[in-house]
Amino acid sequence: MKTVLTLLLIFFTASAQEYKEFAKEMGYETKYETALAKAKKEKKDLMVLMVTNYCPWCSKFEKKTLSDKKIDESIKAKYIPLIINKEEGGFPSYLNTPIVPTTYFIDTKEEKSYYERVGFVNKIEFLEVLKQME
Repeated sequence: MKTVLTLLLIFFTASAQEYKEFAKEMGYETKYETALAKAKKEKKDLMVLMVTNYCPWCSKFEKKTLSDKKIDESIKAKYIPLIINKEEGGFPSYLNTPIVPTTYFIDTKEEKSYYERVGFVNKIEFLEVLKQME
């Protein structure tokens, strides 16, 4: 029984860090205040992805959609990308959501969301979302 619990603990600890690896690999910020300051300096808005530990749809969205080169370039041309783990806190209350993944597009001047998308979004649909934001 101890072995099973130990293995589960190792698995869940590794899963909880996946979003940080994704952020590092893709150049996403992981702290709201840092991303906001960077966005204001570069005169860009924020694209915020809210995730949690152990969320299979969050991981799928990162790997299948956001890792796409065309999508990544489109995001970074207009937004500072930020990924936040809801379970770790450190974000404004207006970003609190019961459903993950949730993607927000934030006006950095007003610190207000002007578009939200709940759930996994495939590449084609997400490119359409980005085009609508232009």
